[in-house]
Amino acid sequence: MQYKIFVSYSTHDIEHVELLKRQLIGTSIEVFIAEHSIKPSEDLGKEISKAIEECDLFVVLWSKNAQDSAWVSQEIGRADALKKSILPLVLTEGISLPGFISNLKYHPVFDNPEEAIIEAKKFILDSYNKKVDSLAKVKKQNKKNALAVVGIGAFLLWAFNS
Repeated sequence: MQYKIFVSYSTHDIEHVELLKRQLIGTSIEVFIAEHSIKPSEDLGKEISKAIEECDLFVVLWSKNAQDSAWVSQEIGRADALKKSILPLVLTEGISLPGFISNLKYHPVFDNPEEAIIEAKKFILDSYNKKVDSLAKVKKQNKKNALAVVGIGAFLLWAFNS
């Protein structure tokens, strides 16, 4: 099963993005990082919008650099409009989250970046596991429903042939 996260960030904070990406290597998580996920000649806006639409979790690395980026603000607005789950990771101490997500609890990365990214990985993997469990429940219910339909069909076939 695929689980996709979109990482919104300023290119000035790429080292934190790379740290997060390294933490997720070897997992079932597909990470969209515009720097690596979009090929030359592709339409940035179109590919970013599509990736946000398709993501299961939107992760924003919020910093002074991100605050100054028009792209990051637009990405946050798009994710919020699409009602995506948003995980804010704050890189700069004392900075407030932007309006759309100011009500969310954030994870402070500024104290201990490596430990904070490990905690973010745990959160992401927990979100992934919840999706897996939810899909398994739906699949099990669908199987029960299919069996019930077959049972009713068999009963009706028997009743009309008696």
